[in-house]
Amino acid sequence: MWKYISMIMLAFAVSMDSLSVGVTYGIRKIQFPLRSRLVIACMSGTMLLSSMYVGSVLLLFLPVQAERWLASSILIALGIWAIYNVVKEEDKHERIEPLVAAPPRIKVWRFQLERFGIVVQVLKRPTLGDLDRSGSISMTEAILIGFALSMDAFGAGISASFLGYSPLLLALLVCTLNIIFIGLGLKAGNLLSKTKAVKKATVIPGAILICLGITKIFF
Repeated sequence: MWKYISMIMLAFAVSMDSLSVGVTYGIRKIQFPLRSRLVIACMSGTMLLSSMYVGSVLLLFLPVQAERWLASSILIALGIWAIYNVVKEEDKHERIEPLVAAPPRIKVWRFQLERFGIVVQVLKRPTLGDLDRSGSISMTEAILIGFALSMDAFGAGISASFLGYSPLLLALLVCTLNIIFIGLGLKAGNLLSKTKAVKKATVIPGAILICLGITKIFF
């Protein structure tokens, strides 16, 4: 029973970033179509599934008891990193730099570099995903946001494989929770302003990951 509870908690922690993204876009009144939410959810689930299979291969080369300690270490490290990023961003005001259209005579390679720079910016801050300022998240923008959000799922997936979780079940949970959390975040964003209480709540996923990592050492 505890195995399934901890698996749900892990899926919850991995998917919580989608809630933050939903709240941010809800506050800004940016539309988030269902198809774009599905893209993000599928990308997170696919990344998790892929990383779990990577972890299953790594298990072949690890000592019998090493996987539990390694899984716990990864979860704790992910949790600390998540909380660190929240604390680091607390005093910063999020800015969206205006995107400058490429001049007609600009070289292709330079345009590609600029697009790559945009991707890097989105990966660093998924909330900057409305690149075309259309007020709605397109499929292309959803792919960029989904890729950014799925990075945490990769590390969590490797850890989950060491703990013997079902890859398909965990991936399905993550997909479902991503869709639910984005929707809840959008609704909450329409009602809430950016308060310190909302920002402080973003430490919850990191705290959950740390707690899961610690419990896996003893249970």
